[in-house]
Amino acid sequence: MKALATLALLGALVQMGPTEVHESCKPAQISYNLPKNWVVNNEQTLFQVGFIVPPMPMYAVVASPSATPYRDALLPSSAPWVLVTVENVSATLPPAETYELTPEYLQQLATQSGPANTKVVTLVPHRSVQEGGLSGSTSAVTVIAPGGSTSVDDVAYEKGNQLWLIIAGCSTSCYTHHRAAIVQIVNSVRVGTVAD
Repeated sequence: MKALATLALLGALVQMGPTEVHESCKPAQISYNLPKNWVVNNEQTLFQVGFIVPPMPMYAVVASPSATPYRDALLPSSAPWVLVTVENVSATLPPAETYELTPEYLQQLATQSGPANTKVVTLVPHRSVQEGGLSGSTSAVTVIAPGGSTSVDDVAYEKGNQLWLIIAGCSTSCYTHHRAAIVQIVNSVRVGTVAD
């Protein structure tokens, strides 16, 4: 009887499956994990809905538990989201500027689609990161805009003219509630030679 109960429990655990899915792109040298129930929009979908415009990035994904992740990304949404992009930048940045990649990128995106009085506040100061032959920075920031505040964890890597950028967050209240999942996603990112 005890063996039968153990088999039933193991069967239930196998049916539940993993709680995460592994996403990767070998040509872009990036891999990461997402919660299993999240919806993923790839670069083709993001282009079709106008979220990204040419020149197309080498890799772009927006994911969220909502049905249309691209509608939540970079906004003070009630559902967490992640934006992952690998793209060519116009100029090679000196190492000192790598630490400011994500706030400048967020500021640029925020001001392109919203009021110029948007500002970025650092929650966790930038710190240097290196992985797979790439150098970059990681931090946590809040983008404050008239429409609401968006808090994010981010990691950015650069090598030559290529930028790997991962931003995960949501509204500040949502971020407080989902911070563990957001940090887990950002911490799962592998780039360069260690991406699988």
